[in-house]
Amino acid sequence: MTARSDHRPANLRPVVGGRSALLSAESKPDMQRRDMILPDAPLVSGDWLAARLDQAGLVIVDTRKGDGYAEAHVPGARRLALSPLLHTPGQVIEADVFEAELARLGIGPDTLVVAYDDANNLFGARLWWVLRYYGHDNAVVLDGGWDAWISAGLPVTDDTPHAPEPGAFKARPKPEHLATTADVHAAMDDANRQILDVRGKAEWLRDAPTEASMAGHIPGALHMVWTDCLDPETRRFRPKDDLHALFKALGLRREAEIIPYCQGGIRAAHSVLALTLAGFDRVRNYEGSWAEWSRTKMPATIEPDRKIPGQT
Repeated sequence: MTARSDHRPANLRPVVGGRSALLSAESKPDMQRRDMILPDAPLVSGDWLAARLDQAGLVIVDTRKGDGYAEAHVPGARRLALSPLLHTPGQVIEADVFEAELARLGIGPDTLVVAYDDANNLFGARLWWVLRYYGHDNAVVLDGGWDAWISAGLPVTDDTPHAPEPGAFKARPKPEHLATTADVHAAMDDANRQILDVRGKAEWLRDAPTEASMAGHIPGALHMVWTDCLDPETRRFRPKDDLHALFKALGLRREAEIIPYCQGGIRAAHSVLALTLAGFDRVRNYEGSWAEWSRTKMPATIEPDRKIPGQT
């Protein structure tokens, strides 16, 4: 049985395998074989995706936690079987494990991957970043994720797609996308690099250590909360100009190399996406983040309780 949102599009027509496409009654069969029109940004709208649900060469990946996929998902979406964190303590997920999962999902070197979740795109952005780190730039995130898809009344299903032919993805790490602890330590005294803490305000201001981390933050770091990049009403990313204004107000410079960090590299990956949307070209995720910085007992600054730029 296929479950659908309350506002089913009038031109929705089910197709083979339980998938659905937004095709009018006058559509010709060869429309599904039209050349892929690739997005010019790492973010796509629900309408963009809904019009391409049966597009050859496109794989939709549901990165939600929990059992939501079994209840309903975007038609044709394949569920990520790994933890959506996609890391082992202090480092990105191993290349061979990631390769095996992408092969299972039917993802090859030319596949356009569309990722989504129901957590402010935290996990969708994480998959996007890990794909980029492992050399696959042909990936985008569904803006607003599952919540925006449902709010727009776009089609959903509880059908599980047939297992695809295994993909031939090969991981080719690109170190320019990842910062190590040594990189961050060097950046503290480098005017051409800027460190950005995207943890919550309480984490930024913490003046006492916990079992998991030291107090304070990396010396010289700027601060914003990772969700500041989202519209508080729609949970979609803010427009490019708004993001650029936010980062400029923080003191970030487009000509500098930006290194976001959080507790474990997950929220930081989301901020890498936001910075990329705003036109920042040199951005490296500090994968070990504050957990590794604390474990290796690197320098820390305790911030006085004051208003943080860009926050209320």
